[in-house]
Amino acid sequence: AGAKGRIGFISAMSKPFCETCNRVRLTADGKLRLCLLRPDEGDLRDVMRAGANDTELEQAIRSAIWRKPWGHGLAEGERSTVRGMSQIGG
Repeated sequence: AGAKGRIGFISAMSKPFCETCNRVRLTADGKLRLCLLRPDEGDLRDVMRAGANDTELEQAIRSAIWRKPWGHGLAEGERSTVRGMSQIGG
């Protein structure tokens, strides 16, 4: 009680900002999550477990990021993710 703070809301439908989003997240199970609201992911765990060197890992990251969607698709009826934020890392 009495603590000062701020609450913010992400208005993904009424004020989308997808075209300027430059974020990805590394999940606890080694997936590179490209969008919080879409299931698209790149698998970095398997790349690292296969013994990838730095160049190969960089290529896997770049390849995944090139697949980053331009929007979340919610307005078109696409469903949001079923993974919890604790799994995604957000």
